[in-house]
Amino acid sequence: MRIETHERYSENREPFHPWVLRHVGARPGDRLLDVGSGPGDYHAHLSGVRVVALDMSAGMLAKVRVPKVRADAQALPFRAASFDRVMANHVLYHVPDQRQALREMRRVLTAGGRAVITTNSSDSLRAFFELLNEAGQDEGLPPESTVGRRFSFDDAPMVREVFPSAQVELYQDAFVFPDVAPVVAYAASGGPSRLPEDVLARVLAGFARRVQAIIDRDGVFRVEKTAGCFVADLT
Repeated sequence: MRIETHERYSENREPFHPWVLRHVGARPGDRLLDVGSGPGDYHAHLSGVRVVALDMSAGMLAKVRVPKVRADAQALPFRAASFDRVMANHVLYHVPDQRQALREMRRVLTAGGRAVITTNSSDSLRAFFELLNEAGQDEGLPPESTVGRRFSFDDAPMVREVFPSAQVELYQDAFVFPDVAPVVAYAASGGPSRLPEDVLARVLAGFARRVQAIIDRDGVFRVEKTAGCFVADLT
C-alpha cells in the first residue's frame, strides 16, 4: 500500500527503483545480494544479474522469485568476497547494530564491488510528521512517539567508517495529495499502528482535520520528501 501511494501521488515522475538500480550499476552476470529484500520489488529490473535475496521475514521471502536466504543482516551467511554488488534498500532503520550490518556488507563484497544503501533525509516528510505529532500530542502522547528516525543521511560519518568512499546521491521528490483519504491511509500504515486501537483512531482523526484544513486552503497537501542512497565502491 505504501509503495502504491508513492507511485500514485509522487511529484517526481522518474520511478525510484530504476533510479536506485542505475546507481547499483549491476551488469549481466554480476552477483548481487539484496539485504532486507522484502518481497523483491527491485528484482524484475535486474535482467541477467544473479540476485540473492536476504530477509528476516519468511512471509516477505515467500513472495521473492530469486534464490533467497532467511538470515540476519548483522551475520550474513556468505563467504568473504562473494558478491559484486550489495544493496540494502530502506532497511537499516530496522537493524539493531547498524555498524555490524555495514561491516558484513563490506565483508561479502569483492574488490572493485559496490554497495548501495538507500534511506531518507532526516527532514523528509517533515510537514507530514509534524501534523501527525501534533495530533498525537492532543491525545497526550509525547513528541515523536508517532515516528522513529533511526537511520538517515545524517549517519554518513558512520557509513564512512566502514565505506570511506561512500557518496550521497539524492532523489528529490514530494507527495501531492488532492484529498485527505490517502494521506490518512498512509499514516495508518506506518508507525502509529503500534498504538492502542482507540488512541490510534483519535490520533488519525485529529491528523485528518489538520490535513483537510491545508487542502481547503491550498487545494492540495504537498509534502516534500527526500530519499536517495549512499554509493560506496570497494577498492
